[in-house]
Amino acid sequence: MASVPSAFRLSQRSELFQSPALRQITVEVQRVGGINLGQGVCNLPTPPEVVEAAHRAARDGENRYTHPRGAARLRRALAEKLRAHNGIEADPEANIMVSCGATGGFEAVCATLLDPGDAVVVFEPTYPYHLQALKRYGASIRTVRLAEPHWEVDWEAVAAAVDSATKFVLVNTPGNPTGKVWSAKELARLGDIAARHGALLVTDEIYEYMIFDGARHVSAASIPELKDRVITIGGYSKTFSITGWRIGYAVAPTAVATAMTAFLDAVYACAPSPLQEAVAVGVESFDSLFYETLRGQYEDKRDLFFHRLQKIGLKPLLPGGSYYMLAAFDEAFPSMSSFEFARHMIERAGVGAVPSDDFVRDPSVAPWVRFCLAQEQDVLVEALDRLSRLR
Repeated sequence: MASVPSAFRLSQRSELFQSPALRQITVEVQRVGGINLGQGVCNLPTPPEVVEAAHRAARDGENRYTHPRGAARLRRALAEKLRAHNGIEADPEANIMVSCGATGGFEAVCATLLDPGDAVVVFEPTYPYHLQALKRYGASIRTVRLAEPHWEVDWEAVAAAVDSATKFVLVNTPGNPTGKVWSAKELARLGDIAARHGALLVTDEIYEYMIFDGARHVSAASIPELKDRVITIGGYSKTFSITGWRIGYAVAPTAVATAMTAFLDAVYACAPSPLQEAVAVGVESFDSLFYETLRGQYEDKRDLFFHRLQKIGLKPLLPGGSYYMLAAFDEAFPSMSSFEFARHMIERAGVGAVPSDDFVRDPSVAPWVRFCLAQEQDVLVEALDRLSRLR
């Protein structure tokens, strides 16, 4: 029998696959049997109509590969939804692709657009999985910092960051972790800057149905001057509470969509077939009342958490959308780093939140943690009661 080598040589690229801090926090919370408000797993019930549709699709034999672009029924449903909700006209046979989560859609964007050294402009605080994908494809990442507490855009910094080497500018709206909701005016201005240098705009809109205070979601691709220069990414992991199903989508100009489809086909052939059919049922069936109820529930959770955190002595930053909330701790715990405070919460209160280490290059200038509010109300109340021990 051949001897087993004592050591294996991993590729240099393997170093780019690093677990974010939220994974460590999850392990620590599980160790103490606490409440995990860190990882963005949606612990709310999935609509029963969608669950039953998945069972029915599997029983009816929807268990084979779909078209590489995704199940035809889901693409048609998405085309109608994009027209009615987002103001985007998209051909389900030419512009729409179903992906394994919004993450899969962004991976396809990076794989088909980026050569090593191409510049990409991102806004900080930044969703860590976006950064990891960009690094894997050798992008030169240029960061523009949004200004707290309302996350205003530094337009001079944007103008300085975007040039002829820029392949695309990445926007997450509503944002993770900030909850920033980009306005039509902001998106138009950003798109104009990108277009002047031949760059595309890529928007991740996974939290599009979680918009508060009477604001509305704006898709950059709905702006007439930008419609041919935008790639839109979305999905139903959060909206239908099916984070484990991995059903996302992307909408792109035809030439880009063709290349992205070839990548998706080469990597994993298709997203899970019966689950695509089930999501199509939800997209087709749920009316505006479903989405308004969802929005209202999350706004109530946001308001509850905001006011209770203030009483505890933390300084929450009121998000305009998404299901996250940042809270500053530096006044109450000035000597702690973000990671130290996250561990202190676990040890003292049994509640987990994500430190700023995951979202900014220099966590010392971001003395806050991120809470995920995608939990039942009683779980959030118990977490807040536990956090009161911090006082």
